[in-house]
Amino acid sequence: MNHASTLLAARHERLQTNRRSSIEGNASNNTSSIELPAEVDALIDDKRWLPRYKKLMREYPRQLVAWAEVARNQQQPSRYFAKGCKVGVWEDRTVKFLAKLVKVQQVAERVAQKLRIEVTKFIYQQIWRGVNVERWADVAAEVGRQKAKYFAWLCKREEPQAAGWRNSAR
Repeated sequence: MNHASTLLAARHERLQTNRRSSIEGNASNNTSSIELPAEVDALIDDKRWLPRYKKLMREYPRQLVAWAEVARNQQQPSRYFAKGCKVGVWEDRTVKFLAKLVKVQQVAERVAQKLRIEVTKFIYQQIWRGVNVERWADVAAEVGRQKAKYFAWLCKREEPQAAGWRNSAR
């Protein structure tokens, strides 16, 4: 019996060692822990929601950082950031808005390049209004001088596409 109890004790000791080593190994090799960038973490007021933001960081890293940049320019950045990251809003509105924002930025850069000027707030406003800015940039680029002024004049003359349907129904 003494020999059997010794074998059981040795077996029990091996099992305990294996369990400890596997737990310690998993803890030290755990690379799934997500760290939030400082610009995102600064916008989080309620730290109870950290798991939500870490999930978004894991699934949408570029979009979350881009949303933080957009939120920083608002009147209440942390509130704006939190509202955009809500469960029902994130995929339905925020991700779609960010995709559209990227397209608007690309168009604004192309227009500014055609006119050989810096991207301005006016260009962004015209794009969001629905004005065909690329067409007017091509026309204005053919003018010798004052391309930006001619571009602005053309844009202001055009009725925005979004409002155009209202007048055609009358």
